[in-house]
Amino acid sequence: MEFTKENMRFYNFMRCKPVKSAKLIHETLQTVCGECACSYQTVCHWAKEFNEGKESLSDCPRRRRPKSCVNEQTITSIKKDIDEDPHISVRELSDTNGLSHGTVHTIITEHLCMKKDVFSQVKSAINDQRPKVSTSRTLCLHDNAGPHKARATTQSLRELGIQVLPHPT
Repeated sequence: MEFTKENMRFYNFMRCKPVKSAKLIHETLQTVCGECACSYQTVCHWAKEFNEGKESLSDCPRRRRPKSCVNEQTITSIKKDIDEDPHISVRELSDTNGLSHGTVHTIITEHLCMKKDVFSQVKSAINDQRPKVSTSRTLCLHDNAGPHKARATTQSLRELGIQVLPHPT
């Protein structure tokens, strides 16, 4: 027999009526359910609730935004805003749509399958500005220190066929 959350609560409820200890209830649940048994802290919480007069086995409603805030309407709204302004920030989207930053990020990445590809944008910008240099031979880039600019050093580098790149100043 598989023990569900409600089964464990019912067992806890029945054992609490004669005011049994939470430790004893937890040990019994571990014996019966094995690894599927709930934690000791959970048993203590339920025991406290039942001893204070709670008789319901179901959870109390929680004050959280329902997961239903991610629906077709919100996804469409986010997509429309992004189509109008591709550079809009997640913060602006969350403010205009009344959603949390995390929810907007989830909609963008998981539902719309979009991601910012900043790395490739930066890489292409760098490559556009970088001077084209032949990589078929050895290159040398060094600072303008005295030993690097010495006539003997520059002559040796020339003889070896090493191209010295100009120092970016």
